[in-house]
Amino acid sequence: MKSVVFADGKLGCVGLLSLLKSKAEVAALFTLTDENENSGGTRKLHQIAAEHNIPVYAPDNINHPLWIAQIADINPDYLFTLDFPILPSNKLIQIASKGLFNLHASLLPKYKGLTPIHWAVLSGESDVGVSFQKVEDKPYSGHILGQCKVQNQQEDDLETITEKLANEVKGFLGDILPQLLEGNINPLPSVPSGVEEIRPHIRSIPAAVPWHQTARSVCDHIRALTSLGNLPYSYFRQVEIQILKARESKVHAPLGTAPGTVLATSPLTIACNSGAIEVLFAKEKDKIPVGGEQLSRQLNLRTDSQLQTVADIPSSQRRKKRVLILGINGFIGNALSGRLLADGNYEIHGMDINSDAIERFLDHPDFYYHEGDIAINSEWIEYHVKKCDIVLPLVAIATPIEYTRNPLKVFELDFEENLKIVRACVKYKKRVIFPSTSEVYGMCDDSSFDEDSSNLVLGPINKQRWIYSCSKQLLDRVIWAYGVKHDLDFSLFRPFNWMGPRLDTLDSARIGNSRAITQLILNLVEGTPILLIDGGEQKRCFTDVRDGVECLFRIIENKEQVSSGEIINIGNPDNEYSIKELAEMLYEKFEQHPLRHHFPAFAGYKLIESRTYYGDGYEDVQRRRPSIQNAQRLLEWSPTVSMSDTMSRTLDYFLRDHLSTDQSFESKQGVL
Repeated sequence: MKSVVFADGKLGCVGLLSLLKSKAEVAALFTLTDENENSGGTRKLHQIAAEHNIPVYAPDNINHPLWIAQIADINPDYLFTLDFPILPSNKLIQIASKGLFNLHASLLPKYKGLTPIHWAVLSGESDVGVSFQKVEDKPYSGHILGQCKVQNQQEDDLETITEKLANEVKGFLGDILPQLLEGNINPLPSVPSGVEEIRPHIRSIPAAVPWHQTARSVCDHIRALTSLGNLPYSYFRQVEIQILKARESKVHAPLGTAPGTVLATSPLTIACNSGAIEVLFAKEKDKIPVGGEQLSRQLNLRTDSQLQTVADIPSSQRRKKRVLILGINGFIGNALSGRLLADGNYEIHGMDINSDAIERFLDHPDFYYHEGDIAINSEWIEYHVKKCDIVLPLVAIATPIEYTRNPLKVFELDFEENLKIVRACVKYKKRVIFPSTSEVYGMCDDSSFDEDSSNLVLGPINKQRWIYSCSKQLLDRVIWAYGVKHDLDFSLFRPFNWMGPRLDTLDSARIGNSRAITQLILNLVEGTPILLIDGGEQKRCFTDVRDGVECLFRIIENKEQVSSGEIINIGNPDNEYSIKELAEMLYEKFEQHPLRHHFPAFAGYKLIESRTYYGDGYEDVQRRRPSIQNAQRLLEWSPTVSMSDTMSRTLDYFLRDHLSTDQSFESKQGVL
């Protein structure tokens, strides 16, 4: 029985030796280069291969057609991935007649993906383990054939845990592999299937020491991150301290002690939200590591000194961050302005062709508004890009009817004019936060759209509806390329159907130039039939603007640069409704609203074809549901506002705004 093995690290070495001991014929070994950060044991793998006359390869991409063809020529019965960070593609899996078998360093279904041991330690698991699985149609799916585990003890670091696992795996694979090769193995009946999503690399989580957590969690955080060079850090005044090793302390902090407070300097003991830790090994950034007591002396720490997650900058050196918002009068721009001003650490410079939605900010001392057009006022824009720290180019045509009615105008504004702004950010090395769109996913058939893996699928050229999506996607790609080639600091965010007060206007809805809910409210206000395009069966995930802006605010804050170079969906996957369901819920709330008697009778629903409403160039998709793992992981954000709350607040705003606008007319009728 011929096998091809993909292996890395200590567990890979143990797995390869176990295969050879079980008399498996290993026809080729694929591993990583010596430079790979996770390849502890790679040289040993090379040595094992040489000693057994096994050809060894370290390609950049094992799933490249050239390597797939070469492996197909071997005609293996089995493929084995042994703690290998890259899983073979379906095309590669199909080459092996007996299938792919994966040795993964976690107790599946937990901690799928990269750095699973680190995730288990970070999560405070009492046990860390290894699973052996027959992989089916996608990574980590399929029957689990066996598992083994070891205790995760506080004194363990990642090296000792891996060593304990390696010793355990020797016996585990020694038992299971002969059964597999003889065809006498059955899956474990008691292991749950699990639906946990694949975890990212542990390096992507914030490294700052989370003093607001328990002492045990803080120690686990330090253990999990230190081994990958993502050194956990904290600040004493303006000095960055990197903590390399710590343990829970028996010292109890007095009631009311702030997390991060130094309780003692010998040994160096620091309060957490619950309990305290003793720092065993640490260093100032760019200096040599020392013991906790020596670090106390170097920094002149005292009892009650305070460690923080950000540097304490003297007030004389503080300056509010300047944020340039182009399209500030729009739905996102005016809502974001309110959040930034409420924070008190930002100075806003904005431009738009109108200011009706931002009138409430015009007298604020940190708010500067300029009336202008991005297609005309290029000198003003370049000056303010140079002057400001963060740039948000929010100007775009984003209403579907315009995509077919004015496709060239969409391209010229959404792509060409915004490209000029992006290039100014590159020129002056400014951070740009660009509004991509949920529409870039197009007709992707994934159950939820993942920023980093979902395909972006657009319709044919004659469906001009896709020019908006295409323009946004192309600019996403240009920005990404500037990030790679010119170190542009950027974040791309993708809103999924944000709703709330000041979303469009009823006047824009009258000419068809608005989003769905505004159009529906106009129908109710004017007593005209609610138009259900193609029956209103299309489903969308609706997001309260307060939730959306809070996520966007955290992207702007960018603590520890967690959102730099990232694409982030901002949506509420739980608020998924069809347009028809949206209309029905809105009608119910309209009928119950205290101002209902000011408006005409409900005119019912009217079904209409999309071609009749939008024209020949329109094409729609049935679902658009986001994955929000990036926002949850990087920003610790999840939406909290219910659909009912969002809809009530949005409807109330538009009804009151309409009556206020028509007050003189209504007064004559004795209504107000």
